[in-house]
Amino acid sequence: MAHSDIHFNVIGTAGHIVLDRPEALNALSAEMVQSMLAWLARWRDDKAISHIVVSSTSERAFCAGGDIRFARDLILNGDFDKANEFFRNEYLADLAIAEFGKPVIALCNGVVMGGGAGIAEAATHIVVTEKTKFAMPESGIGLFPDAGASLFLGRCPPSVSRLIGMTGHVINGADCLLYGLATVMVKSARLKALEVDLLASDAASIDSVINQYKDDASAPSLPVHRQHIDYVFADDLAAEEMRGRAVDLHQLYPDNPFIKTVADALGQRCPMSIKLFCRMMAVSRDFSTAAEALALEFRLAMRVIRRPDFAEGIRAVLIDKDGAAKWSPATLEDVTESMLANVFDATDLPPLR
Repeated sequence: MAHSDIHFNVIGTAGHIVLDRPEALNALSAEMVQSMLAWLARWRDDKAISHIVVSSTSERAFCAGGDIRFARDLILNGDFDKANEFFRNEYLADLAIAEFGKPVIALCNGVVMGGGAGIAEAATHIVVTEKTKFAMPESGIGLFPDAGASLFLGRCPPSVSRLIGMTGHVINGADCLLYGLATVMVKSARLKALEVDLLASDAASIDSVINQYKDDASAPSLPVHRQHIDYVFADDLAAEEMRGRAVDLHQLYPDNPFIKTVADALGQRCPMSIKLFCRMMAVSRDFSTAAEALALEFRLAMRVIRRPDFAEGIRAVLIDKDGAAKWSPATLEDVTESMLANVFDATDLPPLR
């Protein structure tokens, strides 16, 4: 049974989910997440299904995230109920994978960002390649790292999670493996063969099948920068202080492209998003389940998508592509504790489920 942008098949005892929206880097539409929810519920209760494989038809991307253009259109039309439903269904799909109770293998070649990372990180087996590009870029569009990020970025060293969440920095598959965001690396040229073998296997054979394809990791990109990362994103620093340290380092090392990228990101991305992420990671420090993380993030999303930064950020990045978003507030210093408290206030918000 198929949807034009996503396909669901049963091969032997395996359920197979194939993301097939290559022109949009498999960005998740409302219809895609609704279909995924329905099939996950069906397969969860089907004793004939032993495991699930999630893959993509595109060599460029596993999944670039949720369809934020669609979400922006809903917001601009004042259709907040449908916008809430879109985010709710995306998060519930992540939760359905996390709570599936059977092995779920995500084959993550190419772009793995935002909601795509949410699908992957909810799986029991996260396979990356030398072509994997993993990022949580939401601070650039006035949103925040979501889809379970408050849990899975907590697997990383705190300074690394802040780099990823505050700046949207792209890491490679070897970084994912090093920092707990992947379980195994496989050469991209062998990924299709692994997919075929996983679909022909049963649940008991999954680990042995994957081990047959396991490859030595390529070089991670972050360790060479860890001294600077740990300095800029040190514990107990305010976001303004982190930005100040990045600017100071850039002045000391003007020819270091990594430091320049970090300093630019902390000065240009949405101030509210940056500070919200820091608060979210502090609040979620003791979370141990996807349910806890996604419940928090759903409440935050309902607040954040109503703020002007969300529509403005998507305009600047995806619509006009001028990269000149006008944030409100405009600076990190202008984001007050009361503003953050209002976003985190859940007294009048419905639960995720």
